[in-house]
Order: sequence, then structure tokens, then C-alpha cells
Amino acid sequence: MPSNTKSPAANPTIKPDPNQDGSIIRKAFVAEALANLFTIPLITHTRSTLPLLLNNPSRDINPSSIFFARLFGGLIVGGLTSALLAGATNTRNGIESRRPTYLLLGMGEVLLIPLLVLELLEDGGVGAALSIKAAVAGIACLVPPLVWRLYVLCLKPDLLGKYTEEDGNGKRSDVAARDGSACM
Repeated sequence: MPSNTKSPAANPTIKPDPNQDGSIIRKAFVAEALANLFTIPLITHTRSTLPLLLNNPSRDINPSSIFFARLFGGLIVGGLTSALLAGATNTRNGIESRRPTYLLLGMGEVLLIPLLVLELLEDGGVGAALSIKAAVAGIACLVPPLVWRLYVLCLKPDLLGKYTEEDGNGKRSDVAARDGSACM
């Protein structure tokens, strides 16, 4: 009985669909990856970056806050940025990773935005970890990409790109990054 399993290394060659090559999303992925690099100072210069973010730096900067800030920065630079750069390629894996990458990033934003709103509602009081300015800036940085992701995933999934692959018999078939939208 023949096996239906595939290895990513043995996948047939693909050709991006010239009409839906994902060029807009590829540019968006690269732009977002570059923007994520602005978190590098959170990793490399944590002690001088945290006072710009925290409501009460003299009280709140300690070894634990430094570690968690570096951890957060590392997740953004090492994890999210690398996923975006992988999705920016017009390879089979790049095209197929775009939808899951947008879902992952969107879920992070859906969780972070309410947390930042709660910080904002502390109004810079004793219980606030972030300054009002940092909370507002965080919300302002997260809402537009979330709206864009929802637009792409729910209304315009074809922007993610499509490709044509050749099967073992020399036949070609069109393949979408995902048939349908993430919202249905």
C-alpha cells in the first residue's frame, strides 16, 4: 500500500501564481520584521530602555523585570521576526506559513491590547506598571496591524498568495495558501 506521507524536503517544485503572488503580504511581512528590530534595545540596553516604558522605574527595575523585558524582546526578535521573514519568501513553505503566521500574530495582539487597556485604566496610579504614554503607544502600535490581519484573513485571503505545483505525473494543479478565509 503506497504511503500518503510527504517530507517537506521532497515536495515538488512550485511556481508562484503571477496573479496572486502575495507581493503585498510579502512587503508587509518584511516591513513588520524590520519594525520588530526596534525592540533590540530592550534586549541589549534594557536598563536604559525600561525607564521609558515603566510608570515607576526606580521601584520597578530589578533583575526580574530586566530578565522578562529581555525575554519579551527575544521572543519578538527571535520568534516573531523569523516567522515573518520565512513567510516573506515565495517558496512553498513561505506561502503556506503566511496564514498561520498572521493568525499567531493576531492572537497575540488580541491578548495584548486588552492588557494594555487595563494598564491605561490604571491612569498612572500606584498599581500601574507602564506609563500612560507607553500604554497608549503600545495600543497604537498593535491595533493597526490587527485590523490589517483581520482584513487579510477574513476579507482578502487571496492576498496571502497562491502557487502551482507539479505532481509526480507531470500534471500541474493550483494550490492556495488556504482555501477560504480564516473567519468562516
